[in-house]
Amino acid sequence: MKLTFTYLMTVLLILGCGQATNQDVNQKVSTSKIDTGITTKSADNKDSFFQTNFFTESDALAILGESGHLIDSSSKIKEDTLEYRSAYEANSIDQKSGKKGIVYFMIEQYSTISSAQNAYKSIKTANEKHEGVKVLAGLGDEAYFHSDGQNFYFVLLRKEKKMFRIKLNKITNNTTLVNFNLIAKKVAATL
Repeated sequence: MKLTFTYLMTVLLILGCGQATNQDVNQKVSTSKIDTGITTKSADNKDSFFQTNFFTESDALAILGESGHLIDSSSKIKEDTLEYRSAYEANSIDQKSGKKGIVYFMIEQYSTISSAQNAYKSIKTANEKHEGVKVLAGLGDEAYFHSDGQNFYFVLLRKEKKMFRIKLNKITNNTTLVNFNLIAKKVAATL
């Protein structure tokens, strides 16, 4: 899919960046928070859907199990792939574990299913020989979970041309695998 300047400006405007200029198109788009859906038209005028409200602040805080704050939120167009990422950090160090949790979220929309399949396969292949990798059935077209049981939870899911990942880094006494799985299922259901 060839992206036109009009298409890029539309994406930038919808992301809440105000008026888009030629300079905006060449720069990474950053915002403090994006919680609205984005519906765009591709260059060939067929509807294409890309949402960034798949993962909300309340989702992140449910995974962290405590109060936290946004530390990163950005969107960009990488070749022919739309990408959105965010990260939320706990407000304090957990007294029992001595750790501070951070949850990362990333969603991508590829131009073709085969591109998304290749990206998924590349990430899964790089991790599948590690202990704690489990293929997940019934979520999207392909999905797997990975954890070492002490430091992180990770899920990667692909459905058609979309792929998302959530990673909790630093499991604390406030985080639960139950909440992590519930949020991953919620996000998967919205694809």
